[in-house]
Amino acid sequence: MRKPQFIARQGRKPSGLLGRIVARVMARETANENDFALELLQLQPADAVLEIGCGHGETLAKAANAASSGSLCGIDFSPTMLRHAARRHRQLVAEKRIEFRLESSDRLPFPDASFDKVFAVHTIYFWNRPLDHLTEARRVLKPGGRFVLGFRPAEDAGFRATFPSEIYHIRPEAEVAQLARDAGFEAIQLRDLALRNKRLSFVIATRLRGAE
Repeated sequence: MRKPQFIARQGRKPSGLLGRIVARVMARETANENDFALELLQLQPADAVLEIGCGHGETLAKAANAASSGSLCGIDFSPTMLRHAARRHRQLVAEKRIEFRLESSDRLPFPDASFDKVFAVHTIYFWNRPLDHLTEARRVLKPGGRFVLGFRPAEDAGFRATFPSEIYHIRPEAEVAQLARDAGFEAIQLRDLALRNKRLSFVIATRLRGAE
């Protein structure tokens, strides 16, 4: 069944009371793919980690367990989600282990080569100009750093039929991998995760040492 546009808009940028409900639902329904993204990141204790589209903050809080002496930052453009994340993880925020920031991922407010690991899950659908966002992700990644991008691809027919194309830009996995190459990422791999009712694709890439 095709989702109404107002629900799809909440998926893109949750707001208000409905947005707070969406935050809780998303945390539960996307836990498996978010956990898989963390596995693919190969987190180390001292890593500086950036999550693009951090939403509810649950995934970044889990990352804090692995990056136990590192620094973690999550950005999102939904004030509702950031308030939820900051309340939910207020102890980690108070300890300055995690920072949540209201930002846009096509203009990241960080110096070049700031992070060891950068990841985003279920965000690329909402990027009208995905190359701008991916280029920024590479810019802030340290040489030798690792990038993971998780998404449901156009090959997932159920996803394509359910979510309105006016809001969700659903792309084939080969196209997303090529966008990562165009953004300057190297050593690109594709991994799939098959769940009961959906298919996930993950682009894994690096910024090689010495690469401009």
